[in-house]
Amino acid sequence: MVITEQEIRRLVERFGGGGAPAAPQVAPVRFSELPREPAAGRVKASLSYLDDVQVNLAAELGSTTLKVRDILALGEGSVIRLDRAAGDNIDLLLNGLKFARGEVLVINNLFAIRVSSIYPPQMREPAGEGK
Repeated sequence: MVITEQEIRRLVERFGGGGAPAAPQVAPVRFSELPREPAAGRVKASLSYLDDVQVNLAAELGSTTLKVRDILALGEGSVIRLDRAAGDNIDLLLNGLKFARGEVLVINNLFAIRVSSIYPPQMREPAGEGK
């Protein structure tokens, strides 16, 4: 079946006319100004609300890897050799994450640690990885 041009025009007129539709009226949109936010990663509020938060702090003298049979053979008086020499700096772990190094001191018969360096956040790693 072939349709003629005249039949096409009649169909177009019947379903919406043959003229071009009128252009819609468009008004420009005006947005209110956004509030300025502090720079990303910076907090301007006081951190005092964290004062009562508890974290676990641990001092790691060193580490070693043992086989199960060696662990089962341990008893009172057993000696376990660590990967650090006496007098080396130790790792300080905050919630299991290495965050600083320090040296062991004895003050009034109690052990203490003098912090010698603090790792920047991008260098912190879970305990047991690296050295």
